Amino acid sequence: MKTYYNNIYRTASSILSICVVLLMFSCENVLVNEDPNGANLNDLSPEVVFPGAQTRPSATFMTTMNQLGNTMIATWSGNAQQIQAPFFDEFSQQITTDFYSGVWNNTYIRTGNLTNIINFESDTNYDYYKGAAKILRTFYMQYLVDMYGDIPYTDMHRRGDILFPSYDDQEEVYKALVTDINDAIAQINNTDQSTVVSLGASDVMLGGDMEQWKKFGNTIKLRLLVRLMELAETDGETQAYIQSEMSSLNQAGTSFLQAGEDVTINPGYSDQTSRMNPFAETFGYLPGSFGVSGSETVSNTTVGPTTFLVEYLDGTSNGIQDDRLSRLYTPRSGATIVGNTQGGPNINARLGAGLLFSPIQDGIIMTASESLFLQSEAAFRGYLTNVGSPKALFQAGIAASFDRLGANLGNYLNDSDNVQGIGWEGTSDKVEAIITQKWIDLGGTNGAETWIEFNRTGYPSNMPLPEIATQPTQAKRLLYPTSEYTGNSANVSVYNQTLDTAFDTPIFWDVN
Repeated sequence: MKTYYNNIYRTASSILSICVVLLMFSCENVLVNEDPNGANLNDLSPEVVFPGAQTRPSATFMTTMNQLGNTMIATWSGNAQQIQAPFFDEFSQQITTDFYSGVWNNTYIRTGNLTNIINFESDTNYDYYKGAAKILRTFYMQYLVDMYGDIPYTDMHRRGDILFPSYDDQEEVYKALVTDINDAIAQINNTDQSTVVSLGASDVMLGGDMEQWKKFGNTIKLRLLVRLMELAETDGETQAYIQSEMSSLNQAGTSFLQAGEDVTINPGYSDQTSRMNPFAETFGYLPGSFGVSGSETVSNTTVGPTTFLVEYLDGTSNGIQDDRLSRLYTPRSGATIVGNTQGGPNINARLGAGLLFSPIQDGIIMTASESLFLQSEAAFRGYLTNVGSPKALFQAGIAASFDRLGANLGNYLNDSDNVQGIGWEGTSDKVEAIITQKWIDLGGTNGAETWIEFNRTGYPSNMPLPEIATQPTQAKRLLYPTSEYTGNSANVSVYNQTLDTAFDTPIFWDVN
């Protein structure tokens, strides 16, 4: 798969090169800071806009959102021996309107180019571009709802038409996102294939493979519906809605991302400042010195696993040694992978080769293992009926996790099967096993997802609070950023958010 995409990038047309220069490495806020003497973004064709529209939000997803989630639950700790008070705001729970404001400011704004593609008017048939843009925009919009609640959706990205977008109810946004996925897949399926413009090299994620885009879309829709399933246990209207929308996912021929079908991005990363894979540039090494001792970034020196996670994987907590530990992390000093408590005084291990191996490594957007865990949960709950047994899907998800990380699966599936919390047969609540394995799998890759799933389910269980926590629980959400309070105050001020809001006002699907 990686070789296939590298071939695409090497043979990409000059259009793609222009796109990357124009949209990937230019101004941060292309929706606001337009050059009056340059091309209007509304006039640029989807071929030109799409590579940057894919690339810009992915950088925030791989770095800021990833770090946020991994520190909000017990995945990442800090190296207190080399960095003074690492992650102090996160571990002391100092959540303000400036806390991780880049999640909103970058994701909300940078998905505007996807909206431009969706709304682009032309006699040329751009249905593939529009369908893919709807799918990808939904991927990011779900995260904004999952972390903030109500968001401007109906009025989003209207710029000159609506300078102060109103907020939509979060549950209604969720339903609108499901509709967008339905519309996107219908648009891809029903277009005139004799006239439609293919994505080709402009697609730096899936290489223009529309079957993979549909699988990606179906998997996002499944994730939206799975997120509602705890709520549906006590809300008949939500249950009926899920059952209605699951009907299309249960149709013959509907496919989800399968083993070996990770959704990744690589617009042509290179070993240069501001052009490396964003995860590798942030958490790795300086350009031209990748892996060389002494060239570590500050974040590489800072980040490592928690004691809670290490003991989950080295057998201390459950008697089962998990080889993923040696791929997720590597000793910082000595020969042993060790963790630190969040806010604790110790040194911890550093990121390992399963997460960090090259300045030009593919960026991970959605993993096949996450898709398989979603299918397993939906099947276990009785909503998904055409995908095989929940246990088989669960174990396929674990195997895909080991494979992606380059770990040795060995006898892990058999050895762990009867173990509480990580094995299917040994865990009375199968959802606990699914979410705990998802937490192990996505820790370091998609921290935002693990934090959100913890809020939804409460798993992994017995997760410790940071040593310097000031609240009795983990945070349930973020606060709207200062940029909204200054630029859209009439619409956001009615929420009257305070620090307590982050801990006592859950997202609508969070019934725990």
